[in-house]
Amino acid sequence: MVERFKKSKFEWFDEIPLSWSESKISYLFEIGRGRVISQQELKEDGMYPVYSSQTKDNGCMGMIDTYDFDDNLITWTTDGANAGTIFIREGKFNCTNVCGTLKPILDIELKYYYYYLQFVTQFYKRPDTNGAKIMNNEMANIHTLIPPKETQIHIAKFLDKKTAEIDAIIEKKENLLLLLEEKKKAIINEAVTKGINPNAPMKDSGIEWIGEIPEHWEVKPLGYLGSCQNGVSKGGDYFGEGHPFVNYGDIYKNYELPTTVEGLAKSSEEDREAYSVLYGDVFFTRTSETIEEIGIASTCLKTIENAVFSGFTIRFRPYSLEELYPEYSKYFFRSNYIRVSLVKEMNLVTRASLSQTLLKSLKVILPPYEEQKSIVLYFQNKFQTIDKAKEKIDVQINKLKEYRQSLISEAVTGKIDI
Repeated sequence: MVERFKKSKFEWFDEIPLSWSESKISYLFEIGRGRVISQQELKEDGMYPVYSSQTKDNGCMGMIDTYDFDDNLITWTTDGANAGTIFIREGKFNCTNVCGTLKPILDIELKYYYYYLQFVTQFYKRPDTNGAKIMNNEMANIHTLIPPKETQIHIAKFLDKKTAEIDAIIEKKENLLLLLEEKKKAIINEAVTKGINPNAPMKDSGIEWIGEIPEHWEVKPLGYLGSCQNGVSKGGDYFGEGHPFVNYGDIYKNYELPTTVEGLAKSSEEDREAYSVLYGDVFFTRTSETIEEIGIASTCLKTIENAVFSGFTIRFRPYSLEELYPEYSKYFFRSNYIRVSLVKEMNLVTRASLSQTLLKSLKVILPPYEEQKSIVLYFQNKFQTIDKAKEKIDVQINKLKEYRQSLISEAVTGKIDI
């Protein structure tokens, strides 16, 4: 028998089942937060996981010998590119200060709210300099539905089964994407360190782990080729409306900056001059909890008018675009060579951090300008098949994720008869 509906008190839902109640997250959960845990505290032989803002490895950044929690909880990422990401944590574990915690104070099915929050947090995230935020006070005010306990259990079991099937397909496609990306990076790394002429005379690069480079190439510190600038750092009220704002995610996810960005900021004329985003600029991710997310580069191939960029990033602006071809920058600064070079010297305290001083000292392996253009053409020809395959897989993954999210939203709001 299909249940009758009543009008919801909340703007995101039209109607909800008649037997369901409504409240806020603070009515159902005790809301907490993790603590600052530095990379230096992590131990290879540690016994208990430390969960952070990342989503890789189920959010685990490493292990330590002590634990702060021994419970079944929901955690969420409070800020950054992954803000609003929801997990269930069980047993003995730790959370960093960018993880919020939800401990049930009523008799509820935790797994139902794990799915419910996956759906509803998207409406509560607010823009911020490092991507987005959803802090404890915002989580507390999230409107929540309260189905009968048996219904919660039933929905959770249904979604466990259905999402597992979808996730298995997504995982296979994402693994294929990783293989294609590794193939692409191998081609890039070989070309930007050895060139594309196998008969070119070689010389010692002076970089121990690189060895020889083409004889006519130069090696220069990045600081000799241009200037560096940290991005704008403001409070939360600065974001959400106004002029274009390039955030951490725009850089982290893309070889080249999107020509249209979603972020907005209330930037002044002085801000837009000091933190401008021009053709040829290269942006690097500057800070994160994990070293793997630092020093990721994205190149601007089309000026974004009136834009500013995030304080969690660094802009490198070449002195001359006739010395460093922007389309070449797109590939060179995304190469494994850059990642290894920066990781070797990265500062690790409570968060991994890339300084301007370190970035300026980065040794750039520099072919002549015309050869940079030739290498770009070589990449474009090589990557046609790879990029088309990746685009096709990306479309398939996005459709699967949309279907997964739609299924969750319909189930947790009582729209489908399970």
